[in-house]
Amino acid sequence: MHEVKSLPDAATDGSITLKNKSSVKMYDLPQDWFQNDYGRYSVPEGLDHRPAVRLIKAGKIYEPNTIRFMRTHAGTGDIIHAGTFFGDFLPGLSGAMALDARIWAFEPNPDSHSHAQRTIAMNALDNVTLTHAAVSNTDGVIRFQTRDTQGNPLGGHSRFVTADGPGVEQVPAIQLDNVVPQDRQVSILQLDVEGHERAALDGAMGIITRCRPILILEEFRYKRWIKAKLGHLGYELKQKIHANRIFAPADRTL
Repeated sequence: MHEVKSLPDAATDGSITLKNKSSVKMYDLPQDWFQNDYGRYSVPEGLDHRPAVRLIKAGKIYEPNTIRFMRTHAGTGDIIHAGTFFGDFLPGLSGAMALDARIWAFEPNPDSHSHAQRTIAMNALDNVTLTHAAVSNTDGVIRFQTRDTQGNPLGGHSRFVTADGPGVEQVPAIQLDNVVPQDRQVSILQLDVEGHERAALDGAMGIITRCRPILILEEFRYKRWIKAKLGHLGYELKQKIHANRIFAPADRTL
């Protein structure tokens, strides 16, 4: 098991200085932090059954092949990363981005979002824009279940629901087309949104039409939907990595 360490060189004003990074003000230092080859992470409590949490705590990388693929294919464009959880992908992706490129990260679960903020600060990731929101086909407020009926945190398994109930919160929802500026070139659109992928893609049709990005969709088995919605852009299933389906235009070599 990876040993838990204290944050290095923490100043009394709550800032830390990382090697080759700038000094970063941290409003709330995590008591414990974990690290792997890509960086440092603030990890939620009570979620050790989740693979991402378990592996990061062991000093390993969650979905290493997915991160490697995204690093390889980011090119000079931006990455949209929805379903950020505690930021387990962010240090690995940030280091591979082009000079003026950005990661547009989204996380609706309030606790996960807070940990992602800390992960960003701990690594001084100044090319990441993190938004506390779900990605959907509408702007507004949606119901989102963040805890089970016993009050246990769901973490990355938090999901969209249609009715109020135990563990259900209201969280902001946005359309990607209304958040990512139209002058940005997006290379990769990656979604891990627990079954809400089609609504999220509907809210990003402008980006997809304009940029024709690689789509990385977790547990997505709706190839007919892709053909109906994106067939005119040539999108097809290219490969599978971990639990992700990779779609891209037919003329794109991956």
